[in-house]
Amino acid sequence: MAANSYPKIQLSGDWLTGMGFVPGSLVQALPEPDGFVFNLVDENVSYSHLFNSTKEHGGSLIRVFGDGGCGGGGAFFAATGKYIYGSGLKIGNALVANYQHGCVRVRKVSGNVRLIPVARLKQTYPAEPKPYVLLSGDWLNGIGFTPDTLVAMAAEPYRITFTAYDKEIVYRDIARSARRNKMRLVQVSTKYGTPLIKVTGSAAESSGFGLGDIFAADYEHGIIKLQKFEPKRFGFPEAGGLGN
Repeated sequence: MAANSYPKIQLSGDWLTGMGFVPGSLVQALPEPDGFVFNLVDENVSYSHLFNSTKEHGGSLIRVFGDGGCGGGGAFFAATGKYIYGSGLKIGNALVANYQHGCVRVRKVSGNVRLIPVARLKQTYPAEPKPYVLLSGDWLNGIGFTPDTLVAMAAEPYRITFTAYDKEIVYRDIARSARRNKMRLVQVSTKYGTPLIKVTGSAAESSGFGLGDIFAADYEHGIIKLQKFEPKRFGFPEAGGLGN
């Protein structure tokens, strides 16, 4: 986004209609610390009173639209304007959304953390779906997880820790250390020049990674800690779904 552009938060997809945000609906957008809340407006509420109350709290009233070319399908709405800065958000911030019927909250994702969804492994046999987790992107290069790097993977309930080994370390020593600490060795692969780490099978299942779950990947150079997403960490209540 250009430096002179207005900030914008846009949400789209079929999941919005399932939460009551159907095209034509009116939404109250209000700033919260490091985020925003979008409330579906009751049709019986006085518009003038709602308008004044929303402005007093630094927010805005917006409409939900159908797929007008945004490509996501379903419904979409967008909050745009400098009033977004009142929440502490800035252009370029990564956001995560927590939702329930009639209400969507977004919060800023701060620090060295990425949100990783658990996907469904494509396979023909067995028919039962299997979860897998994929870490990919140039950010891996920046923290020492470059292609062909050996990585020790330690799995425990709702957490997997990845430790990258220096390429100068002898493989025999790495393997011995991995066996002693009950770790599994994997290698960073690459696709279209981008490094990736894929976790499938018993490692994903034994750690409690279920289809559709969201995990937070905290990272520093040489270490990635993948653990169950905790809504309270981002100022969310525990109830509600999660998206990013």
